[in-house]
Amino acid sequence: MENLYIEYLNKKFDEILDEYAIYLRKSRTDVEAEARGEGETLARHEKILLDLAKKMGIKIGKIYREIVSGETIEARPEVQNLLSDVKKGMWKGVLVVEVERLARGETMDQGIVAKAFKISNTKIITPMKTYDPNNEFDEEYFEFGLFMSRREYKTINRRLQRGRVSSVNEGKYVGSIAPYGYERVKIKGDKGYTLRKNQEANTVKIIFDLYAYGDLSLREVVRKINDMGLKPRKKDEWCVASVKDILANPVYIGKVKWNWRKEVRVYKNEKLIKTRPKNEEYILKDGLHKAIIDDKTWKIVEAKRSLNKSPIPRVKTVKNPLCGLVYCAKCGKKMKRRPYTDRSKEPTIYCENPKCDNVSSKLHFVEEKVIDGLKKWLEQYQFDYQEHIEKINRSKIELIEDTIKSLQDEVKKENDKLLNIFNFLEDGTYTKEMFKARSESVSQNVARLNNAIEEYKARLEQEKIVDKGKSVLVPKIENILDIYNLLKTPEEKNELLKTVLTQVTYLKTEKAIKKNSDPTNFIINLYPKINKEII
Repeated sequence: MENLYIEYLNKKFDEILDEYAIYLRKSRTDVEAEARGEGETLARHEKILLDLAKKMGIKIGKIYREIVSGETIEARPEVQNLLSDVKKGMWKGVLVVEVERLARGETMDQGIVAKAFKISNTKIITPMKTYDPNNEFDEEYFEFGLFMSRREYKTINRRLQRGRVSSVNEGKYVGSIAPYGYERVKIKGDKGYTLRKNQEANTVKIIFDLYAYGDLSLREVVRKINDMGLKPRKKDEWCVASVKDILANPVYIGKVKWNWRKEVRVYKNEKLIKTRPKNEEYILKDGLHKAIIDDKTWKIVEAKRSLNKSPIPRVKTVKNPLCGLVYCAKCGKKMKRRPYTDRSKEPTIYCENPKCDNVSSKLHFVEEKVIDGLKKWLEQYQFDYQEHIEKINRSKIELIEDTIKSLQDEVKKENDKLLNIFNFLEDGTYTKEMFKARSESVSQNVARLNNAIEEYKARLEQEKIVDKGKSVLVPKIENILDIYNLLKTPEEKNELLKTVLTQVTYLKTEKAIKKNSDPTNFIINLYPKINKEII
């Protein structure tokens, strides 16, 4: 009796092993096709694979339906379940409409999929071909298919990103949800969307006016608008975070932005997670929509916000607008403000090193010269910047970009060669030995070309970095020059200057004590927050 039961279990186990599974997943192209009314993708693919199973005379034990979109295995729960079952040896084979459905994103994910099917000896069956992972040539063909799908995925992704960047450059709004104060509307006679003000715009204007002109802190503004009965879009009351986001959003002065919070992947607790930190080099362009806030109000709010980013402990009140910025050009020590008990005497700035003979000056003269230096730099920058950019583009940048394009064309040719090599193997033109030799040679060429492309891309970024830094710095300096004299305290001025300057060096060799002597007979150099260029 016991032997009969064991025989029965073995028979059932063999039946289980003879079963096959189906894996279904939508691609981005499928989602777009569904939007055009071409039918539900998973249902269509399921019918194709069930018909294939019937034709092949195989039994389907389970269907894994991926209903979420995700680039990685970690973001797709059904493929995780499938791989777990494959590793246990549950299925003799898995049916998919194409191998790319299993792993199209990360190279690491493709390796995980390939390894799981190889170790468990599980076949991958598509309407076009059956892949045996333990057959050397099927394995290479399978890996090549994943490689090509990864390449296609990157190409599509780059095209989408270029399209979004192009739309932003044209002033279109590319976000899926309109910011508070606006609604998203289709542009007439053109592709894309823009924004139109709605009734929420009045609340936005009140928030900005209270913060800019009401002499209120952020928390006090939140309390005030809640007391006024003004409501956010989804919740009953405003919170500090939501008001802070509104005050920081340039969409309200008629701008559109992209990559404000660029996706970054980091490891946390040994898990790869996606984060969206603020990106200093985001794209900001004039939008097609109308502004809610005027430029003057925006600049005042921006200046006030910048002071709250790195608040100084309130133990001491900052009385020096140049605090922490001015360094002695002789000995390198930080220079300090010296007040006088006699209020008729103005405070000076001096080097505290007793062995240093750098001569002190009145603080307000140094402050004025710093602001004047920023003005002169900005005037010179605006005068020669366009000519400088055109010169760079005509020479190094264009040359490097052309080289990268030529190398990418060579990579495409090599990949086409590789595809032909596989075809020659399939139709018998190449022997296994010829195939191996030719494919290895082409693969080495592709690797060499890709390395060269990466090197040239690094050089291209290096060439552009100075101009990027300057283009980011210009609006900040313009903002300082517009509002500097409107700020009430030295602390506010100090924090604002620190947004554009890393340090100022000061040198004075002669005292200005004679009747007609110049009290500004000192030299300062300004160091902006880009590279090590001196203003």
